[in-house]
This record gives sequence, structure tokens and C-alpha cells, in this order.
Amino acid sequence: MLLRSLEEAAVRAGLAALGYESRDVCRLHVVQAAGRGDLPTVVLLHGLGSRAADFLPLMQRLRPHVRRVVAPDFPGHGRSDAPGVFDVASSTDALVRGLGDALDEPAVIYGNSLGGFSAIRFAGARPDRVRGLFLASPAGAPSTPDDFARFQSTLRMDTHATAVRFLETVVHDDPGAFRHLVAWAMRRRFEPVRPLVDDMPTAPGLTAEEIQSLAVPVHLLWGKSERLLPAKHLDFFRAHLRDATIDHAHGFGHAPQLDDVDALARRLVDFTRQV
Repeated sequence: MLLRSLEEAAVRAGLAALGYESRDVCRLHVVQAAGRGDLPTVVLLHGLGSRAADFLPLMQRLRPHVRRVVAPDFPGHGRSDAPGVFDVASSTDALVRGLGDALDEPAVIYGNSLGGFSAIRFAGARPDRVRGLFLASPAGAPSTPDDFARFQSTLRMDTHATAVRFLETVVHDDPGAFRHLVAWAMRRRFEPVRPLVDDMPTAPGLTAEEIQSLAVPVHLLWGKSERLLPAKHLDFFRAHLRDATIDHAHGFGHAPQLDDVDALARRLVDFTRQV
């Protein structure tokens, strides 16, 4: 508990020094900062076990181009409270409510993994607050029981060795000399959100109709080194997205912001300029 408190204090101090504001909206913790450009606000939605502050390198690259950057902590992550029923549906609903109140204009929504699933749900619930969706390996496509079993086994990280394997699964390149330290930190991050991992097989996933009904431009980035989600999930989105660019790109794994933040920022700025 002391280590976590010290870590949070250091993160808050660092963000404040760089001009970021932290606030709570409907029990949702939001990190935001003014930009120096004239492009629309960009919202960044992280995946399972991550948090808003992890987007700092990407936010810094976006600020020269956009009016504002906004990154919420998903419920039960970072400094956001978990809902009373800590499952995928309740947590996503809480995110949708809080983000809707945090935004005062339509924004471009970037969502990675669980954040991509949440971005799609937000676009369906609050289309008045969405200019476009930039989805990076979004979760939520239909899966078989065997798919879910493999996915859950990977996310549970019951040992340090399985945490190292998880890290090697989600990044494009060799994690390098710090793999054990990063794997230790990731395993610690995932432990409090185990209820979401356990709930995934019974949580309502995305439907073909839900994807087809998206009424905003979509950029789908799916790395050639994606090894966490099966290829048939990409096929699902290819089949049902309408106004979409499918970017099946080299140099990215499951979390593009961990692989090449400069290349990701360029893509995101270009997409924001187009919409």
C-alpha cells in the first residue's frame, strides 16, 4: 500500500509539473491538458491493467496539434473507483457516464484493447460527443469458449514467468533488459482487476449490428505482431465496419503506444485532421 501511494504521488507531481490537470467526474478520474493546436480534442482510453498516466508520451506528442487531450482511468484502475458490481458491463457503463460528462465537445476517441471496446460502446451511447474512432486492437469480438480460456490464462499471470510471457506477447519487439522489472509491475497492476478477467466469458460482447451501426469515421489499427487476440477478431471488424480504414501495419503489437509512439501519434494526428 505504501509503495502504491508513493507511486501515485510521484505520478501526480510529474503530471502537474507538465501542465496536466487531474479531476474526478462521476467517480471517474480524468487526466487532461490544454493543447497548442486547433485540431479537435482527443480522448485516450487505455486497456486492462493500464491507466491514464501511461499515455503521457503519446499525450505530449499530441498536444502541439490538438485543442485538448483527455485520458480517463478506467473504473477500478489508477485513481478511478471500481463500481459496486465490478464487472465489464458495469465498469464500461461507468466510463461512458463519466466521459460523457467530462467532454463538452465532440472528440476523436482513441481506444486500445478494452479501451477500444469502451470507445465503441461510448460512440453508440453518446454519438453527440464523437467525431471519429481510432481503434487499436479493440477487444469485444465474438470468441469461442476455447478462445476465452486461452485469453484468461494469459491475463491471469499467476507466476513471474507467465507475466514475462504476457509482456512478450503484447509488444512487437524484444522487451530488452528491463523485461523482468516491467513484467513484475504488470503483474502487480493486473491483480486488482482480476474480477474483470474472470467476468469476460459472460460479459456482453460486441455484435455485428453494433459495429455496422457506427455512424462516425473509424481507423482500425491492427499490428502485424498482434499475438494476444486471434486473427479472426480482425476478420470480424473487417466484415462489419463500414466507414473505416483498416491499417494492418508492421511494427506494432497489441498496444501500439508501447511499440512506436511517434508513428502512432502521426497516424492519430492525421486521422484527427481528416475528421
